[in-house]
Amino acid sequence: MNKNKIVNYRSIHQMAYPVLLNYLLSSVFELLDKAIVGHYSVQGFAVVGIAASFTYAITGALGILSAAFNIAAAEEKGKGNEQGFETTFLVSRHLALLTGIGFSILSLLGGRSFFQNVYRIQGEDLSELLSYFYPASFTVVQNMLIFQYSAYFRNCLDTRITLYSTIVSTGVNLFFDFSLVYGFFGLPQLGTAGAAWGSVIGLAAGLLVYQLIYLKGHSARFICCIMTFFRSKKYLPGISLSAVRSVAGKILRLYPSLFGQELLESTIFTCVISATVARLGTEQMAIYSLLDTFGSMIGLPVYAYATATQTFALQRYSAGDLSAVKGYLKCGIRLTFGIIAFLCIFCGIFNKALLYLIVDDSQVIRGAQRHLLPVFLLQIVKIPYQIRMCYLQGISRERFVLLCTAIGTIGAGIGVVIAGSLAGLTGIYLVMAAELVILGACYTFGAS
Repeated sequence: MNKNKIVNYRSIHQMAYPVLLNYLLSSVFELLDKAIVGHYSVQGFAVVGIAASFTYAITGALGILSAAFNIAAAEEKGKGNEQGFETTFLVSRHLALLTGIGFSILSLLGGRSFFQNVYRIQGEDLSELLSYFYPASFTVVQNMLIFQYSAYFRNCLDTRITLYSTIVSTGVNLFFDFSLVYGFFGLPQLGTAGAAWGSVIGLAAGLLVYQLIYLKGHSARFICCIMTFFRSKKYLPGISLSAVRSVAGKILRLYPSLFGQELLESTIFTCVISATVARLGTEQMAIYSLLDTFGSMIGLPVYAYATATQTFALQRYSAGDLSAVKGYLKCGIRLTFGIIAFLCIFCGIFNKALLYLIVDDSQVIRGAQRHLLPVFLLQIVKIPYQIRMCYLQGISRERFVLLCTAIGTIGAGIGVVIAGSLAGLTGIYLVMAAELVILGACYTFGAS
């Protein structure tokens, strides 16, 4: 192994491990959050799983704004333009805030009609779902802002801030989840809705950590901001409104393709899967929710190392060092594959104990155990797909990614509906894995 590869491995590790720990804490929180609801009510666990899956899908689609910011920010960092980097962050943060608030308003106005007509959920199930969904919809704007701060500090090569924020957010979140679901410590017993309110409070605490650290490094600049805005119509010294418009235009040019890709794949396709599973019955809904949580926990390193690899690769690409770009991509894929393979083996051996941590219904656990192999396969084939896709989106190939995603989503969506009716959850997972294999091959060819 040559010296450059060793340096690449070390650099990716140093950036990825705080991100991985952050994802791990988030996953543990999600697991415990669902466990709190799962032990409170199996019915609540099933309907909350549907609402949470939809909320996560929307968060991913709208939160892709942070990917547009990350691409633009990495370009400025690669060129050594610190002023452009700061301007890019401020503009992107305001766009995220406005977009997230818009979704929360739409959720309050049309949530009931959406779940009635699309998911065909009625009666008490619908009431319990909406009691969770309405407050949970506000977590979308919170997560969008968190994504912006995370990308900001990642481009500053300081991913520890994200870890600190998540530690605070998770601790606060779990306390209020447990207290509000069961009514402990003098707080009202809200049932499944308490889990959503706990998330809102916890994410607010995490955002506060980000904002305080950001303000600590920019206090002098904010004072100048207030003074110079009224005098010269500039947001910060040296940053004019024309510069803000230029940055906003760059981000918004990137956003449609990135949003379209995320909307098709992580929102529309996820909704097709959720709706197909919902038609299989409440027990299958619970099994799918359990497997989704289990698989997401295993797949955490994929996103952590893809994020680290993308940041280094894009900064090197902007600096014109194409050989370093290829080195980072290869190292990222190899590292991620080794970690995921180990986790699949470990979780396969101890699957019963791990599944029992989430829900104690033996019938649901037995149903989940029958589908573990496709879940493991899905995480393995996701590795080249995720890393290559992230890189292509940052080098002006986002339209190519969008085209591949559109074709893949249409084909896989049809396949999920057919496979779901013929082979149940196993068929659904096999179709999902096949889609990732095909798209991964396309992205590898497109990046070469």
